[in-house]
Amino acid sequence: MIISLKKILPVLLGLLICEGLIQAQTPSETRNWVGFGQNFGFYDEDGMPSNEEVQGTTYEYMAGHFTFDNSITMGRAYLYNDFSSKFEDVSGNGHDMYTRTFHTYYSYGLGKTYEVSNKFQVGATVDVLGGLGIVVFKKDFTPANGNEIKFDERFGFDILTGLQWAIYFDINNYWVLGTKASYFQNRLKLEFGDTVGQLDHNYSTMLFIGIKKGFTDCVPTAYVQC
Repeated sequence: MIISLKKILPVLLGLLICEGLIQAQTPSETRNWVGFGQNFGFYDEDGMPSNEEVQGTTYEYMAGHFTFDNSITMGRAYLYNDFSSKFEDVSGNGHDMYTRTFHTYYSYGLGKTYEVSNKFQVGATVDVLGGLGIVVFKKDFTPANGNEIKFDERFGFDILTGLQWAIYFDINNYWVLGTKASYFQNRLKLEFGDTVGQLDHNYSTMLFIGIKKGFTDCVPTAYVQC
């Protein structure tokens, strides 16, 4: 799976611009978290009459989700996904496929945090995202006659784009708990010998836990306990 340099360079330039924008501003709130959940998609290849549903696990390290005074949000994250599917087609051939992706991405959007009490806040954010990554994939193919064919593990490059939303809860102005969903326009082209397959990563959901740094309007004193 090869992506031309002409496609990679604009995305890489965009990621560098996002990093520059983050460094040039001072966020009012910063959150870091680790997340885990499930991903969902479909797999198709030449000669298959219908798509096969694929599922897997997703993990994320949010290196920084920044909220600024004007409610603009920006993020920098690392994302891992794996997909597995084992099925038999209408001709009786067995397919056992395993794919992993590793991405770094930046996000840009809008978000707001609402204070319920001095020790509890609720917030939400909606972001568009874009990034670059590596795809690693392999497959075992068993024809109806039973002679198994193992395709060697291969890798390629991928451009990730999508939309995500998150709802989070700040506890004691430090701990962060939340949930998020991501929707992708992400088609992975997988080549197994002379056969070309397509894996569509459609969406994923996850829970996350982390920490918050930033503004709080409660300052502890000898008379006030935050």
